[in-house]
Amino acid sequence: TIYPMEILKTRMAVSPAGTYTSVVDCLRRTIATGGARSLYKGLGTSIVGIVPYAGVDLMVNSIVRDFASRHYAKRGEEPGVLALLAGGMVSSTAAMLTTYPLNLVRTRLQASGMPGAPVYEGAFDCLRQSLRADGVRGLYRGLLPNMLKVTKNDILLYPAIFEPQQLYSCTTAVTFLYHSSYIFVP
Repeated sequence: TIYPMEILKTRMAVSPAGTYTSVVDCLRRTIATGGARSLYKGLGTSIVGIVPYAGVDLMVNSIVRDFASRHYAKRGEEPGVLALLAGGMVSSTAAMLTTYPLNLVRTRLQASGMPGAPVYEGAFDCLRQSLRADGVRGLYRGLLPNMLKVTKNDILLYPAIFEPQQLYSCTTAVTFLYHSSYIFVP
């Protein structure tokens, strides 16, 4: 699996500069301090979080698409790419808001035991300690950067599925205009 790479990425990102000399050094030291199992900390939480995220995302997107279809049908039109992009943005935002605490728990489990980081016995212990230390608001720490990362990918998902030709035409035009600006703008 690629999950151990997620562990290494997290550990290298949150550790002070110079803690690890390379990815291999991080891997070696992670296994030395926590055993091979430490490469899979938070995997269960990650798997559990996928189901509600996908469920909320699909449900909200379906509701938004149905609403948009009815709205445009009154005008004798079909929803365009922008409506599908908006639906993707709304649905991925709703999914992120409902499941982000699981994401936070997963990330904290990945960093568990690092210098300066708390040690957690598992997902429930991490949740308990996090609530005790930061309250409910603390379960949403880092939400905005995560939403900016995830939402940009998710909003393109539904147009790519339901209107691939229209999305291709739109992205081709935007790409052309972007690259053309180098020609026409001094």
